Amino acid sequence: MTRPRLTVAEVIRSCLDEFLETYGPGLTPEQRRALKDLASCRTAALGGHVLGCPECGHQQIAYNSCGNRHCPTCQATAAARWLEARAAELLPTPYFHIVFTLPNTVDPIALAHPRVVYDLLVRSAAETVLEVAADPKLLGAQTGVLAVLHTWGQNLQFHPHVHCVVPGGGLSPDGTRWIASSSTFFLPVRVLSRVFRGKFLAGLRAAFARGELRFAADQSEQVLSAAASTDWVVYAKPPFGGPEQVLKYLARYTHRVAISNARLLDFEDGMVRFRYKDYAHGNRERVMTLTAPEFVRRLLLHVLPSGFVRIRHYGLLANRHRHQKLAFCRQLLGSGAAAEPESSGETRETRERPSSVTPTRVCPVCGAGRMIVIKEFPPLPAGPETHKGAGMCVGFDSS
Repeated sequence: MTRPRLTVAEVIRSCLDEFLETYGPGLTPEQRRALKDLASCRTAALGGHVLGCPECGHQQIAYNSCGNRHCPTCQATAAARWLEARAAELLPTPYFHIVFTLPNTVDPIALAHPRVVYDLLVRSAAETVLEVAADPKLLGAQTGVLAVLHTWGQNLQFHPHVHCVVPGGGLSPDGTRWIASSSTFFLPVRVLSRVFRGKFLAGLRAAFARGELRFAADQSEQVLSAAASTDWVVYAKPPFGGPEQVLKYLARYTHRVAISNARLLDFEDGMVRFRYKDYAHGNRERVMTLTAPEFVRRLLLHVLPSGFVRIRHYGLLANRHRHQKLAFCRQLLGSGAAAEPESSGETRETRERPSSVTPTRVCPVCGAGRMIVIKEFPPLPAGPETHKGAGMCVGFDSS
């Protein structure tokens, strides 16, 4: 019999009491919520339903998912809905991928004030692209930016950076024609790096002046001085071949969480082993081993502040005029209008509440009938034993 796939939730449940005893007092409300949701995901703690086959009578239990945006089990549906809408917005032009990374000298401030620093990071990266692209000595065009915040490295350590996807060109300053960039080169990374550093540090100084960052004056000046004397990493990846390749990229990056269940190798004697790419040594694949509490501690470093928007649009892609601008750009590029995606009907309420899956799978026993819901059961009553009981339930992957 095939062993069930190891999940992040299984690791969390195994050490939850030990972890809370050690790190509990320092957790934010958002981290506590994520810990609770991920530990409960697809267990009896969230309720569920019984699936039955009308042909042979086979039955299975399907537990509800948590819907938390940090959960590796719950992102596929959200990503599919988001990608459906983005497909209608892509232009028939090459796209470029630019990554902006904060130096680790800023890490203490980012960890203490994530909302302020993450917001400044995303805005500084996007505004840098727009400003440098508008320079008449370079591209001289009004372009657009889709920016996605990530806060992790492959080893789960803190590594805040922004992925920017940018069309290869933009509107002329008078808005009457399309200016295309080279198909192999968009903007010089040295210029992007200097402008990015200047914008971010200016914004950080302003945040200190407004009292948004609680650091001693000598500490803040020390951090700012160290950051100002550091070369900031801006990396331009090879351009995408076209809209289809962009969609494949977006499917991998936009709703990615710190670590997927697929990267977990095994969990024995309280030790977790997982795969990671060592970017410092030629992207070689390596294996890391951590204790379960340390694994969870690193995982929670990447829980975002409540309500923080990690996927943002700027310039031509800004929400307030995206439809009109993109329609005009397609006209200039000689492309027909894009098809309107169907509305997913998603609301904030449906995004955040635990989701139950509508089963459509074929019966795994007889292969003839389709599994249907024959009974529903409510979540377990909240209490200190809930997660212990949930961990003992037989899980069911209804994705």
